[in-house]
Amino acid sequence: MSGRIYDLSMPFTRDMPTYFFWKNWHHPPFFATFTDLEETSLGPGTGEGFVSLVAFLTHTGTHMDAPRHFRRGAWYLHEIPPDRFLGEGPVLPVPKGPNEDITVQDLEATEMEVRAGDLVVIDTGWHRQYKTPGQDREGAHYYFTQHPGLCTESAQWLLERGVYTILIDTPAIDASTHTVFGDNTWQSHAVLFARNIPVVEHLGGEIDQVAGRRCTISCAPVNYVNGDAFPLRVLARPLT
Repeated sequence: MSGRIYDLSMPFTRDMPTYFFWKNWHHPPFFATFTDLEETSLGPGTGEGFVSLVAFLTHTGTHMDAPRHFRRGAWYLHEIPPDRFLGEGPVLPVPKGPNEDITVQDLEATEMEVRAGDLVVIDTGWHRQYKTPGQDREGAHYYFTQHPGLCTESAQWLLERGVYTILIDTPAIDASTHTVFGDNTWQSHAVLFARNIPVVEHLGGEIDQVAGRRCTISCAPVNYVNGDAFPLRVLARPLT
């Protein structure tokens, strides 16, 4: 197998925008590092040792939501079959602005085939609005509260085509108008998780470079038992 591999993930750093769990807008990861200038676990004279301790919300950065996140009786992270983490699928270019729903017409307008078993990536362009609270607190707030996303009809359209996993470059699979910043219906979460469809949110990186192409997609999180979500690295290798 040959061809360039593209990274569709956001950097995982000390300065990241997060949801306002526990009524605070930003809960960036906490990092602690431990070093030993004299030795590593291999023994004296083996160089500088480096170990880190990181604490973070599971919905931080590029991450996968398990269907159990919103649906009692649905799959936890460790119960998701491996074929939901690795497979082929289209990277659909669907340019959208603040608070806009991705409609069925938008998906059809890409003229890209969506097949049963696909891992479908949606590039709205919203990742270009990404700001960290350290860079621009208001910009980070805007990124999290005004984003586009799916609605009931478009989520159902993808379900009808038998997709396995849906990935998107927004903070949530739903448009902000259907989250706590709008009507709080979480339409796409409800539709997709009822059918055990995992979701990956917060894509970015090199996503624009594979938009409009069919790719092999990798999006495997750790095998977190009874997990609701976990950060991961999303990779794409174009097939054409």
